[in-house]
Amino acid sequence: MKTTMHFILTAICLFNISTVFAQSAKIPRDTVFYKGTEHMNMVILTTDYHNLTKENRLQLILNDFQDRLKKIVGSVPENAYIIEYRYQEQLDILHSDKIKSYSLSEEKGMIENFRNKAIVTDPNNSYLVNISFNDIRELLNMDFTIIMAEIIGELPEKDRYLRYLEFQSNIPSGKVKLTENRPSGYLDMLSLQAGVGANVYRSKFLTDITGEIGLQLNHKGILRNQFYVSNNLMFAFDAENTAIINNFTNIGYRRNLSNEKDKPNWIGVEFGTLTKRRGDIFQPNTRRLGVNWQAGKHITISPQLYFNGFFQMVSPGFRIGIGL
Repeated sequence: MKTTMHFILTAICLFNISTVFAQSAKIPRDTVFYKGTEHMNMVILTTDYHNLTKENRLQLILNDFQDRLKKIVGSVPENAYIIEYRYQEQLDILHSDKIKSYSLSEEKGMIENFRNKAIVTDPNNSYLVNISFNDIRELLNMDFTIIMAEIIGELPEKDRYLRYLEFQSNIPSGKVKLTENRPSGYLDMLSLQAGVGANVYRSKFLTDITGEIGLQLNHKGILRNQFYVSNNLMFAFDAENTAIINNFTNIGYRRNLSNEKDKPNWIGVEFGTLTKRRGDIFQPNTRRLGVNWQAGKHITISPQLYFNGFFQMVSPGFRIGIGL
């Protein structure tokens, strides 16, 4: 029983260290696009747009940037420059190598893009703001407090999907209105997987062929949670070289601990039961509890416990799987 408790406690600890694995600057972000006048617009990238309703950190960052910029406005060139500001850490003014830039479309023809850009970053990695403008006076005269208050007032309900939200100043009233709201990342999806595995159980070596169907649930651009059903067809050979086939059917849950959508780090728990028995490798009514970790793109490692009844006659096992 001590072995069983150690196994369960280890699995719980693995799920609680997700923040350690998840630190990354490549976190997918919600996009909040504010289309101001023809002289300025602003794009806010944030880990969760709903955080704007719970804190005023972004307003403080933008107002602080504006106050510091006013003190050095005389040092800013006339045009074609980039301002980089890291909140309370550093402010740089860089020359841009862009002479002219135009957007082309059949509807509007050729329109000149903004000449200058300000990039404001939050050291906490919660916000990244890009402000495009032509005249620095437009930037200095922006009332970020009012703009952010109006954007927050128009934000939709909290959503677990990554979203693109576009806001525009209404010309007659001057009020900011939400004009576009759409998902911008993964949605939930079904997954089908197959693979082979190598198992060690009670000094016996067994191979298996595995099929799996799962439901992967998205959270803010990351396929974060997965629930699945799988089937392991396990076989060994006796002295006459005859295949001895046993079958386990499993249900499981995995969680992706990575915040990079192209570099997942899945870890999960799985419970299985013997649904087809042959030979004396497994006892009748054998159950199995395992932890599985995706060690590589198509490689999984799974320490396991086999038992009869309620954790009676507990035996350890181990599996290495290769996905196809």
